[in-house]
Amino acid sequence: MVSDFSKRIVDQMKFITQAPIAIALLDNNLRYIAHSSKWSDDFNLAYTNIKEMYHYGPFPALSNEWKKVQQRVLKGSEEYYDEELLITTDGKQRWIKWNMKPWRNYHNNISGVIMVTEDVTEAVQLKRRNQYKGDLLFKECLREHIGTWEYDHIRGELHWSDATRAIHKTPMGFIPKADEALKFYKSGESREKITEAFFQAITKGTSYDLELELTTAKGTPIWVRVVGISEFINGICLRQYGTLEDITYRINKE
Repeated sequence: MVSDFSKRIVDQMKFITQAPIAIALLDNNLRYIAHSSKWSDDFNLAYTNIKEMYHYGPFPALSNEWKKVQQRVLKGSEEYYDEELLITTDGKQRWIKWNMKPWRNYHNNISGVIMVTEDVTEAVQLKRRNQYKGDLLFKECLREHIGTWEYDHIRGELHWSDATRAIHKTPMGFIPKADEALKFYKSGESREKITEAFFQAITKGTSYDLELELTTAKGTPIWVRVVGISEFINGICLRQYGTLEDITYRINKE
């Protein structure tokens, strides 16, 4: 019976190395036992001998969350994810769909991890482009009195549309910083509300829709409606974006 089991292991490793998909077999210490050519090609490892190599060697940028997942698998869990951002050894961003489960030895003890991945970068990028283009907020921005804004948390850069600059009465070439933008909101309740909303959006992904008082660059007090949405990947807020609308006329009318 033991010899039959050994034969099955040999057959399984042969299947993995010849598989047309990206698949890898790791031991309990997350060192490579076998992998397919597709695995090497997908992760830019074609010219690297990774057999017996520690899994995090070729993937030094893997997040702590990913490492926690693998530890759960080593305890018997089966894990999968449809869209995971991965930074490859050549610094490129790749989106992968993956499935991970434990494999067991003759005594039914967990002896390592089997991983199967699929590159879905093109599909994810297309979906995100379509979502961005179709966002109702940005359709509304065709109206002159509504502007757009976007804050890139990775680069720490804030971008305003021309309509947003016009609402603030700043020059068309004005490039704001985040702290400068907050100072346009009236000191007190309005500034406190937008500051708290911004913080909650970063930490919890909470969207917001607020009506606040703002003082333009020319000192004119106005009312604005500011809408913000956050985009998270792997628990990290990459950016916030939204709209800014001058609602002074409606507020005064009310």
